[in-house]
Amino acid sequence: PAASLQQMIEQSRLVATARVFDVYRGEQLPDGKKSVAFAIRYQAADRTLTGEDANKEQYRILKRLTREFGAEQRA
Repeated sequence: PAASLQQMIEQSRLVATARVFDVYRGEQLPDGKKSVAFAIRYQAADRTLTGEDANKEQYRILKRLTREFGAEQRA
């Protein structure tokens, strides 16, 4: 469920908020699959984040979602 993905994303120390903004099921996806898009706001309490900081954290989050849910990033 999208809520489980959202909870895991929000566990990141650099994620201030995460929310689902789109869910798609259709012909372009295999049966039983859906595409869930999240809007994620990154923030650190002690410093200004760089784009590199956010990209690294997003990579870590995606790896964890892949490992625990079998999630895949769509290109």
